[in-house]
Amino acid sequence: MKNYVEIDDKIQQGYELVLNRQLAKGCDLWLDAWEGVKDLIINTGAKDIFEIEKNYSFTDFLSNYVQKLKMELHNAGLADPIYHEKRIQYCTELLKYCGDRQNMIESTRRAIAESYSQLGYMDTCNRLFEEWLQEDPNWGWGYIGWSDCNYLYKTSPKDYEKGEQILLKAMVQPELRDRVDVVSRLIEINQGLQRVNKVREYKALFHRLMPSASPTSLYYKLSPTINPVKTGRNEPCPCGSGKKYKKCCGAKMVG
Repeated sequence: MKNYVEIDDKIQQGYELVLNRQLAKGCDLWLDAWEGVKDLIINTGAKDIFEIEKNYSFTDFLSNYVQKLKMELHNAGLADPIYHEKRIQYCTELLKYCGDRQNMIESTRRAIAESYSQLGYMDTCNRLFEEWLQEDPNWGWGYIGWSDCNYLYKTSPKDYEKGEQILLKAMVQPELRDRVDVVSRLIEINQGLQRVNKVREYKALFHRLMPSASPTSLYYKLSPTINPVKTGRNEPCPCGSGKKYKKCCGAKMVG
């Protein structure tokens, strides 16, 4: 089993590579770190990444790293499609270890289907979204993700009408989550199709829905909060000992 410090170091090195726009190298290092995270989960009997995050003093939250990797694999795939394939494999594994966090499950599912569409496998993309939306017909961002794959990306078939049809399926769901975001996409599609009256209609609806935007919406207005601060391993320990955190209280969390 890899030492968690070794895993943590690879994650931090990956951040540096990505920051310097060396996306492929950064993603490869992060994927290597992911193998270590999986090993840590299996050998400790942990339920998911959140239990590992709680029990080990990683420099950054694992939940941040796994989602950043998901995003950067997409970006690396724009230059080399093999990273779309790696993204599918990684996200399929991540689904096993992200617990019951609905937001992470949904964004990971979107990443899988999106990656298939980027590789040109629209049949697989469509089938996955159909299955997931049958399971949860109120998943607003599921409809958005499916619609996007039909027109938004460079490799998309540019089928605006299909994208619109998918979003209209969403709009008839009475308990649809993030309806305001769906309407925002309908505005975008109708602008592309130059339907002036439809754009005006959806913009009016958008403004009516804005006050009810939920926390998962792009248009949700956050209330001021105090975010928890995670102490880095090389920072002074907050207990006041004068030692680095990894040599003091952080060492107690290694187990």
